[in-house]
This record gives sequence, C-alpha cells and structure tokens, in this order.
Amino acid sequence: MNANIAKGNWQRLKGAVMARWGSLTGDRLRVASGRHQQIAGRLHVAYGVAQLQLKRQMASIERRSAIRRNV
Repeated sequence: MNANIAKGNWQRLKGAVMARWGSLTGDRLRVASGRHQQIAGRLHVAYGVAQLQLKRQMASIERRSAIRRNV
C-alpha cells in the first residue's frame, strides 16, 4: 500500500466523522469542512493509485526491454 493511499483513507475517515458530527450538532461549517476533507482524501487515494499504476507499468516496460536485450 502506498503512503498516499493510507493518508487519503485516513483523511476520508476523519472527514466523514467531522461531517457527521457537524450534522448532529447543526454546525454547517463543520459539515462543509468535513466534506472538503473527504474530497481531499479521495484525491490522495487517486494520486496514490496512479503512482502505483505508473510504477507497475514502468516495471513491465523494463522487464520487456530486458527480455528483448537478452534475445
């Protein structure tokens, strides 16, 4: 697991809790802040997934080029 994915999941959880608490207490600003934090968490997760995919693709290209050099 990538660190960005873990951070993003944590941010999403904190944002959900914050938004829920804001809705229970009637604090609209806290609800908005919680939703903002959830979105930021989703972006962290997406960035982390993109990083992992890029690393996998680069490893695949390196493996294929190494095979071609050996042949």
